[in-house]
Amino acid sequence: MIRIRDPKNFMAGLLFTGLAIVLAFNALLLPLGTVSQMGPGYFPLVLAVILGGLGLAVIIDSLRFEGGPLSGFEWRGFLLITVAIVTFGATINRFGFIPAVVISVGICILASTRFRPVTAIALIAFLLVFCWVVFIWGLGLPVRLFGR
Repeated sequence: MIRIRDPKNFMAGLLFTGLAIVLAFNALLLPLGTVSQMGPGYFPLVLAVILGGLGLAVIIDSLRFEGGPLSGFEWRGFLLITVAIVTFGATINRFGFIPAVVISVGICILASTRFRPVTAIALIAFLLVFCWVVFIWGLGLPVRLFGR
């Protein structure tokens, strides 16, 4: 008989694996291409496989090692992170990259009660610079920094 020793990690592993299956299914609806000529579905499929592998590893660990019991679901964090993602997508075209990052990170900060104003401002500034370096400078994404 299989005994789940760490219910938290078991549920997290199921979540990762389930999400990986959904992502892989959607990636397979796009042309994959080849390794040298990647199609739009290739990279999402690779990420889905990696996420599925991590999910399976977490499930296996939950069967091997002891962990804590399940606790209540954090609705505040779940809802605010979801709102932040939707807000980013809704504001990037209208207000630009910088305001979209600042607003979405600000909403994410509200998901935690541990942040203080100075820490929150420092985190927003750090993530803004990080996102600019990675997405605008590094990857060269063609987005406006500020509004239309």
